Amino acid sequence: MSSLAEYLKSSGMTQKAFADAVNVSQPTVNRWLSGSKPSWSKAAEIERLTEGKVAVASWVASNPPSENATGATE
Repeated sequence: MSSLAEYLKSSGMTQKAFADAVNVSQPTVNRWLSGSKPSWSKAAEIERLTEGKVAVASWVASNPPSENATGATE
């Protein structure tokens, strides 16, 4: 699994070409590269487009919110 930045670099794909492939604007791709996260449906589309190299899981925070005794997130 790799990050979007690693994928773009290794594939030689430009931000604009990638944006066109996932039907978003180039500034949106730039925001993703700067730490913003795509919607779940876009993340799934990115995973499909990159043949699993940029997985949906790569957008998930490494420290998910903890759950209290009732199972609710804090």
